[in-house]
Amino acid sequence: MAELALEQKKETLKQFFKENKKAALAFSGGVDSAYLLYAAKENGCEIYPYFVKTAFQPQFELDDAQRLASQLGVTVKIIEYDILSESKVASNDKER
Repeated sequence: MAELALEQKKETLKQFFKENKKAALAFSGGVDSAYLLYAAKENGCEIYPYFVKTAFQPQFELDDAQRLASQLGVTVKIIEYDILSESKVASNDKER
């Protein structure tokens, strides 16, 4: 039964990428976004992965994301964001 559910999910993704030939992807290089990048490429989608680089992401995460994307023949667009310029983030109060 679980195998059938997995196949249905794969078919849903296949159909999505068939209907949406171009897509943007918030790409961290983690399991979920990596699989979506792979599935997009496998299903002929013109995919544009974006990695948001902040002070909270160590360099190895960006390196891993770029390596994986490169293996799939895709270039990652890096968006650098100074998250610590946001006063609510920088204050790090107890209500975060």
